Amino acid sequence: MPIEDVQQLLEAEARAWIGKGYSSPERIQELRATITKHRGAAAAEKLIQEMRRQYRRLREEEINGQQAG
Repeated sequence: MPIEDVQQLLEAEARAWIGKGYSSPERIQELRATITKHRGAAAAEKLIQEMRRQYRRLREEEINGQQAG
């Protein structure tokens, strides 16, 4: 699978978990444990890093949208 496709899937998964309410430190720890159990620690850390990146991006879009409107 091309690297662009892998990155796109990771971004989509990160946004999906954020959308399910995994945004507090407690919920992130739950998710980290679940992902580590099924895919390993490296995959869990990669997903959580992407979630942080996506969360910042979503917040920036929200702020910019409010300023424009």
